[in-house]
Amino acid sequence: MKARLAAIGGARGFTLMELLVTVTIVAILAAIAIPSYTAYIERSKRGAARSGLMVAASFLERNFTTNGCYNYATVANCQSQSGTAVTLPAALARAPAEGRASYLIGVDFSASATGQAYTLTATPCATAGSCPAGSDPFTDARCGSLTLTQAGVRGRSGAEDLAVCWQR
Repeated sequence: MKARLAAIGGARGFTLMELLVTVTIVAILAAIAIPSYTAYIERSKRGAARSGLMVAASFLERNFTTNGCYNYATVANCQSQSGTAVTLPAALARAPAEGRASYLIGVDFSASATGQAYTLTATPCATAGSCPAGSDPFTDARCGSLTLTQAGVRGRSGAEDLAVCWQR
């Protein structure tokens, strides 16, 4: 039988050296690919939060144009600054609007007693603590929460440069 195997080409398989070289190459590729993929996922989720903030700001601007203030939904309520306050619709209160939520979007009208100002905040779900069931437990260690005011002033709670957090 051995003579027959020798005639065919001998025993087949990988040597230990070939296996080690292959494992090393795969490890190097993984060391490069995994951080790049993680950064890409963070940027895409941050982009969904920025988009959600812009859509929520458009909603509030339409309310201001129609009623004269950001915080109430009728002209009479805006003039008296009383009644039921404006709340963001459920689809605007999270980002992305479909799929698993990564951010919660909230609005704060306390900067102005007359309803002439707001601050929108997109808080990562793992930080917010009150995201809907099935949400993505996402944290953004670099940028933290993103903010947007009625004047278009952009902010973030993290230590990363503002331009990095609001780009792309």
